[in-house]
Amino acid sequence: MLYVIFVVSRELLLYVDRLIVVQRVFRRSTKLLFQRRLFMKSRLLIFVGLLVGMSLIAVSVEAVDTVPPLPSRFSDVDIDEVPDFQKHVVPLLSRLGCNGRACHGSFQGRGDFRLSLFGYDFAADFKELSNPDSPRIDTADSEASLVLTMPTDADIHGGGKRFDPAGWEYRVLHNWIQGGATFDRDNVAKLTRLEISPTEIQFSATGEAEQLTVIAVWQDGSREDVTPLVRFTTNDKVIAAVDENGLITAGIGTGDTHVVIAYDKAVVPIPVLRPVSKLAGRRYPKVETPTRVDELVVEKLRKLGIVPAALSTDAEFFRRLSLDLTGTLPTAVAVEEFLADTSADKRSNKIDELLETPAYAAWWATKLCDFTGNNDQQLVNTSPVRNAPGEIWYRWIEQRLAKNMPYDELAEGIILATSRKPNQSYIDYCKDMTELHGVDRDQKISQMETMPYYWARREFRNPPERAISFAYVFMGIRIQCAQCHKHPFDVWSKQDFAEFSSFFSGVVFGNTPVGADRA
Repeated sequence: MLYVIFVVSRELLLYVDRLIVVQRVFRRSTKLLFQRRLFMKSRLLIFVGLLVGMSLIAVSVEAVDTVPPLPSRFSDVDIDEVPDFQKHVVPLLSRLGCNGRACHGSFQGRGDFRLSLFGYDFAADFKELSNPDSPRIDTADSEASLVLTMPTDADIHGGGKRFDPAGWEYRVLHNWIQGGATFDRDNVAKLTRLEISPTEIQFSATGEAEQLTVIAVWQDGSREDVTPLVRFTTNDKVIAAVDENGLITAGIGTGDTHVVIAYDKAVVPIPVLRPVSKLAGRRYPKVETPTRVDELVVEKLRKLGIVPAALSTDAEFFRRLSLDLTGTLPTAVAVEEFLADTSADKRSNKIDELLETPAYAAWWATKLCDFTGNNDQQLVNTSPVRNAPGEIWYRWIEQRLAKNMPYDELAEGIILATSRKPNQSYIDYCKDMTELHGVDRDQKISQMETMPYYWARREFRNPPERAISFAYVFMGIRIQCAQCHKHPFDVWSKQDFAEFSSFFSGVVFGNTPVGADRA
């Protein structure tokens, strides 16, 4: 028998007003599939811990009070400005490829020198650079620092020559070392956002080019052009290539892709589009957009010159609707009746009709059980009856879907599950568990306020495992990479993962009276 307590207050939960559900588009159907009943009033219960952080967005650039980029400031050999370790030195090392996975950013490092992958850990990087046993910087003789002598000499540096001794990169590192090579780990600057211009790029011919400008805005209000310190990557070189300076050039391909901008802990994608036909823009035909989802889809298609297919036939619509809502094909009689119906709102009515059927609750309970990880092999020794937890899990969800329980409440019943009621003795708890597996099981399941078996899975033996599953199931993101290092294409760092995992240290389970009473 299982005993579970999830020690998290409701203040740690954030309710979001809208649940955006990606549904298969019924070729410009006049109704979004679940618009009328399921999701208009639903809100998804989301853990607030991972959402409280930086606002990293792409917006229009304002040049007011913006510090010019490093190359223009450090073009003068006599400049006495001391760069900032976090804002300038670490991003420069990233730009030069020093902390990449093929160099010192690998797990083993290179040449007895290891940096954090993509520069996510400023304190660790500073400690490695200033390690007294093998220092890479020499404040007494800055020109003799290995961080300057190695990357400027292709003969002795395994990674080849990374910059010129007369270049601005050299002066940035040199001035930081000469200025004392400091880093205040107790006052790490917080990046508020990246302002990127342009926010979207539309090409029309091969060879066209567009220059990106990236402004970093810090919590203290300071602004700086960090374009020369940014790592630029493209998701599809055939459509758009990008160089190290942020110059995007249209390739031979058509379609859409993204150029990804990485600086500090920010990762921001910029869409790049090239029409696939001559129907883009003003030449685009008029297309009906009965819902907000249709508006957004057509807005994207207009830029690409893609005209959506014609409205599906009634037979096609009914077949797709039935498969999506109930998991089965409609009967021949039902098809004939639907085709014979001449009412203008018959599609909307059919959606409502199928949402009221037991087949809908059964089919979507199966889906949600799959999403949340209902698996008898992961629920061993959690119940006095073998394989019963999986069935209870399914019935609990099915009953609530049939009653049209809002999704935020359904998620809450899983996330904040408690198998043993407050102040309930272990003996009374065992009696309840026994009755749950007796007669009137469905009635007993309907009376269960929460469903505790999500937290009983065998792979949930520690907080990191719970955090990974929770983020994927209830937040739709993958955070596994952050367990070891900063993800190159997302904002989550190893520290973020550790802090998020700590929320789940309050999950306690056991199957003995002693363990349960102690909890």
